[in-house]
Amino acid sequence: MRAFAFALLLCAGLPLRADALLDARLDALAAELDPRAAAALVAIDGTERRLLAARSYVRSSTSLAQRWSWDSAQTDAFLQSPGKIELDAAVAQVVCQFQRSNPEHTLFVNPEFRTLERQVERWNTNDSVAQAAADLAAKLRLASTGMPPGTTEEGRRLFRQLLTDTRPSPTPTLAAPGLSRHGQMGAIDFQVMKGSELVAGTESDAARQLWDEAGWTSRLQGAVEAADAGFTGPLQEPYEPWHYEFTPRRVSGGCDPVP
Repeated sequence: MRAFAFALLLCAGLPLRADALLDARLDALAAELDPRAAAALVAIDGTERRLLAARSYVRSSTSLAQRWSWDSAQTDAFLQSPGKIELDAAVAQVVCQFQRSNPEHTLFVNPEFRTLERQVERWNTNDSVAQAAADLAAKLRLASTGMPPGTTEEGRRLFRQLLTDTRPSPTPTLAAPGLSRHGQMGAIDFQVMKGSELVAGTESDAARQLWDEAGWTSRLQGAVEAADAGFTGPLQEPYEPWHYEFTPRRVSGGCDPVP
């Protein structure tokens, strides 16, 4: 529909808004994306956020099929699989090792999958995404001026390259919908608890203060290394000292927490 409106404006000789031009280029680009990514773009609010997501989809084109978030059938299959048992055992090892070194504290882990729908919802409301998307769109509006239209092969090629090469600021704290490692239960967010009190959570703005300065970054890392259960991290960009990625492996040994 947007591409049709774009054509009508061209035929009428009317000036186009900058976002109408970007929308037309984005529509042409979406036609060449993996159908799952193209469908996700439809659910994303606004030109700017769609451009930011499309950038990730283009940059991840060779690995997108392997990374794409599971649907309900795939999720249900995993929950009944040995992989789920391995993940639970690995998490338990890290929690146990953490409690051995920090007997008054424990780790809370949210075991839920981050569905594609949930990822889109968060993408549409996240402040860091809004800031990065606005910055990216501003740069693209300027840099794409005079570029051949997206209806041409050369125009699509140039815009795809421009989108890939243009780096948004700040780095968004979320992966584009469909590409989150949480969508395949390949990542775990650990949170530090003392009784019922949340001591260190997953707020990006407080990562340095509540994690690094308070010492929880190094303590969690020590527990992960001691458990040796398949976790790697923490995530560096964006910086999330609570975020570790998981590669399934057999957990050896055991851990007896300090009473």
